[in-house]
Amino acid sequence: MDILGLITINPNSFNIWSLRISLTLTSSIFIIAMVLAARAFLHAKALDQKHLDSIKDQHASPTDTLAESVAKMLWATSQSDNATGAAAPKEFLYDATREVAQNNFNGTFVNRIYMCANLLPPIGLWGTVAGMIVIFLYTGDPGSAINNGAIGAKLWSTYFALMYYVLLQAICVCLDVMAKRSINRGLQVKI
Repeated sequence: MDILGLITINPNSFNIWSLRISLTLTSSIFIIAMVLAARAFLHAKALDQKHLDSIKDQHASPTDTLAESVAKMLWATSQSDNATGAAAPKEFLYDATREVAQNNFNGTFVNRIYMCANLLPPIGLWGTVAGMIVIFLYTGDPGSAINNGAIGAKLWSTYFALMYYVLLQAICVCLDVMAKRSINRGLQVKI
């Protein structure tokens, strides 16, 4: 197959290599997103309320879970307000702490997983379009195995990309629910 008189492509090898590239990209992005999701699930795990009350006055650490971070942040903010004599209303402290914690969790984990998920459909579509190009440019027999196999093989790249996309979207919804529960648990410490 000759493209614009500049390059000659063997349809069989083009199909195989473009499918490999498409599936490798989608699978690699999916694995990266799953590693982020695993870290996010560990970060948002539920903790006992007694534990949170016992550690609330300690300094924040990068290894803290989401509930621990919220408890420490709320405690530190309430104590600094009490020390300066200009105490903010408790409702404001709870709301501000909730927003900061949710934004931090989303920025660290959920937004990155969404970004990976949103990359997948275009990469899968690229694989399908590459197969269609082979079909439309191949001047041989329209019913040949190259034409029939090209689009069939390429649809796998779109199928996997869409399945990965749906799974990552579902994971993000679950992470959002877990994060809200964890934040609410952290906000229940006594200040």
